[in-house]
Amino acid sequence: MSNNLDKNLLSNLQALGLSEKEAVVYVDLLKKARPVGSSKIVTSTGLHGQYVYNSLYALEEKGLVKHSIVNGRKKFESNPPARINNLIEEKRLVAKKTLEQLSDIAVRPIGQEFEVYQGETAYIQRQFDTLEIMPEGEEMVIISTDWGELFTEKRTDFLDAYEKRRNEKKISIRFILNEGLRKVAKRSDETRLRTQYRFLPDHHSYGGICVFNDAVDFFLKGDPITVFSFKNQKTTAGYRNFFEVLWGMGKE
Repeated sequence: MSNNLDKNLLSNLQALGLSEKEAVVYVDLLKKARPVGSSKIVTSTGLHGQYVYNSLYALEEKGLVKHSIVNGRKKFESNPPARINNLIEEKRLVAKKTLEQLSDIAVRPIGQEFEVYQGETAYIQRQFDTLEIMPEGEEMVIISTDWGELFTEKRTDFLDAYEKRRNEKKISIRFILNEGLRKVAKRSDETRLRTQYRFLPDHHSYGGICVFNDAVDFFLKGDPITVFSFKNQKTTAGYRNFFEVLWGMGKE
């Protein structure tokens, strides 16, 4: 594993809730073929013994590490990386519970809301948040003149995870695209389920509109990519009607 890949991996593990030292110890254990004592981990990581011991204890609490007693001494080994999913699910449940508690104590009535998301990471997180917000079996509608490079071979990890979650929730998408995207849309249609397309004459806005639930997201494909999210029932209904008008004008 390269140093750059190691740094990216450690950063990702910290984003999932591990401390820097916990991430170092966990990755180190994954590289070991058999259970080892804490002194071996101290040697291979260069961390102080107390940091290693604290990290091992914390990782066991998270279900990422286990130990056994061999000749009266503790030996540690990593649990399968799939256990990371438990951390993600735990964060999702905590976020859901926190949202419920905050909603209960909020004194300002929920009405019109406006949020801005900037950068690739925020954009990707917004896509997953959208899927979680939507009820199962619902539909989103999208108007765009740009396919979006994050939905191509550039980020197959994102696209695969996005499609997996969308299919789990049986969420469908109708797209209105410009005619120049017909070929790439048809290729995509062979692998993406629950999608429909219609096309309007070529034009380029370098942005897009996504309508779902009672929200409208406006995408600006600049640098950085930016999303303006506007939540208002009347506004959303208006843009959904606008979409239906264009849908009726579009070519299959």
